[in-house]
Amino acid sequence: MSKERKKFLLRNVSWIVMRVFTYLNGIIPLSWNYFLGKVLGTIAYLVVRRHRKIALDGLEFAFGEKTVKQRKEIARQVFIFMAQSSFELLHYLKNIHQLKNIRIDGEEYLKQALKKKKGVIIVTAHLGNFPLMSLKLAKEGYPVSFVTRPMRDEKTSDYIHNLRSATGVKTIFSYPRRECVNNIIKALANNEIVVMQMDQNFGTGGVWVKFFGQLAATPVGAIVLALRTQSALVPAYIYRKACGKHCIKVLPEEELVVAEEKDETVLINTIKFTRIIEGWVREHDFQWSWIHRRWKSRPSKEVERLKFKIEQ
Repeated sequence: MSKERKKFLLRNVSWIVMRVFTYLNGIIPLSWNYFLGKVLGTIAYLVVRRHRKIALDGLEFAFGEKTVKQRKEIARQVFIFMAQSSFELLHYLKNIHQLKNIRIDGEEYLKQALKKKKGVIIVTAHLGNFPLMSLKLAKEGYPVSFVTRPMRDEKTSDYIHNLRSATGVKTIFSYPRRECVNNIIKALANNEIVVMQMDQNFGTGGVWVKFFGQLAATPVGAIVLALRTQSALVPAYIYRKACGKHCIKVLPEEELVVAEEKDETVLINTIKFTRIIEGWVREHDFQWSWIHRRWKSRPSKEVERLKFKIEQ
C-alpha cells in the first residue's frame, strides 16, 4: 500500500471516529466522559513516550524545585486532563445549554473595554479547556472570533469548524497570514472580540522572552495588532474547578507600555503578558499543555545581534 493511500485511509478512519465520538459524547452523561477521559489519559501517559518526555522535560524546566515524583504526577494529570477536555468539548458542542455551568468572573472588564468601540483582543493561553471560553462568550451574546491553526485533515477540520460555527463562534485561521490579519482587523473594526493565545513556540518569528526563566520564542501578533488598531488588550483564561464546572477569569484591560521604538514596545509588552500567563500556569499547573515543546526554538546568531528581539 502506498504512503498516500495510507494517509487517505487514516484520515477517513479519523473522521469516522470523530463523528462517532461526537455523537456518543453528546448523549452520555458528562461524568462518563470524565471517567473515560481518565482511563484513556492514563493509558496515553504510559504508552505515548515521546509526549510524556516532552511534558517531563518542560516541567523540569519550569518546576526544577519539585521532586521527580511530583513532576511525574503533574504530567500524568496533564494527560488525563487533556483527554477529559476533548470529550468534554464534544459534549458541550452538542449540549450548549449546559454552558450555564461555566461562570464568568470579571465580566465587567470586558464590557468596559467594548465600550471604547475599538474591538477587544482577549490574550489567553492553552490553559484549561480553552475552547469553552469562546463557546461561553458566544452563548452570552458576545461577537467572538477564535484564532486557531487549521487542522491537517481538511475533512475533520471542516466538521469541527461547522460544529463551532453552529454555536456562534467565528473561526479565524492563522494562515494564510495576510488573510488572518485582515480578518482580525475587520472583526476589531466591528467592535468584536478576538481570542488570541500567546503561549506556544513561535519558531523563528516573534521575540524571545523568558518563560519560567528560560528564553522562549513568543508570538507578538496580539501586541502588534493592538498597536495598529488601538483595540483593548484584555487578559483572560479559563480553568476547571470540578466536574463540569469551569470559571472564566477576565482581568482588567492592560494598557500598552509605549517606548520610543516600536520593536521595544512590542518586546516590553510581550514580556508583560508572558509573565501574566506564567502566573496562571503556576496556579493551575496540570491544566496547561505541557506536551507542547515551548522551549524548542533557539535564537540564531543573527537574531542575537538584532535590537529588541531578545529579553536581556
